[in-house]
Amino acid sequence: MAPDLALERPRFSASAKLAVFCLCYAGLAAYLYPDTYFAALGTYRLRLLYLMLPFLILLGLAIAAIINRPRSPLSWLRDKLKSRGIGAACTLGIFILCLAAFTTFKHEFSQMVPFFADQILASIDAALHFGDPWQWARALPIPAFADRALYVLYAHLWFVLLAGIVVVAAWLDDAAKRQRYFLSLIATVIVLGVIVRLAASSAGPIFYDRMFGSDRFEDLMASLRASNAGPDILLIADYLYSSYTTHKASIGTGISAMPSFHVAIAVLNALFLWSLNRWAGLIAWIYAGLIMFGSIYFGWHYATDGYLAIVATVMIWRYSGRWV
Repeated sequence: MAPDLALERPRFSASAKLAVFCLCYAGLAAYLYPDTYFAALGTYRLRLLYLMLPFLILLGLAIAAIINRPRSPLSWLRDKLKSRGIGAACTLGIFILCLAAFTTFKHEFSQMVPFFADQILASIDAALHFGDPWQWARALPIPAFADRALYVLYAHLWFVLLAGIVVVAAWLDDAAKRQRYFLSLIATVIVLGVIVRLAASSAGPIFYDRMFGSDRFEDLMASLRASNAGPDILLIADYLYSSYTTHKASIGTGISAMPSFHVAIAVLNALFLWSLNRWAGLIAWIYAGLIMFGSIYFGWHYATDGYLAIVATVMIWRYSGRWV
């Protein structure tokens, strides 16, 4: 959600224009909802990111220097800091501002717009899959250790990878690939995180029963309680629901099912890494598939949330390439 601010030309470059747009996005969130925005910006998880980013960047640059110029890693590091130091620092700063803005809009939209699309999406899911997709997913003989591993991949590693890929892109010398990634990222945030989010406001299967006073997903909740990682998933759901009912924001709060932003970002990162390295891209695509499965398996999303996220993200990536 952040562009590269470095100017490749003397005039106002595409990177600078993208930076201004992202700053406007963050500024609009701060102007409309200052309490929520600054609460998200100062939350514990973001403070950890502030502290960790310099160490992660130095570690990553050190490894890259040894790989790219093993006989003179310090000279490679000096050249990289000279060519990308200011641009990368601005990029990461804008990313943090936009991250708080994304949480702000997601949290506020949950308060403003009723969850009117859940019944429609649940019916479409059942019709497309001859039953609820979560039932097919949880019918698989997944052992306890794999259930736990999927939870870690979905609930913890996702944000680490998002921040890591942003760091990689920020230091990338190839301006076209760098701009394409950040343009795709901010377009995904606007199209999926704002437009589609408002057009198909929904809470998801895991919140369905308590939002609508129903027992439609009672079996899902029982299955989660009986599984290895399910109780941890339910604790996160309780935390999000408490934030929703008390209107208390933090990074990651806000309830939204359609579309699946977890899936969208995983797919975008897979497209980006595939353009850099086929092996890294293959691993990223496997991870995106696991995130898609986990979004259904843990009850966070209807399958259609993920399908739309995949199609929209691929289209955004394709057209951003033409623009760049």
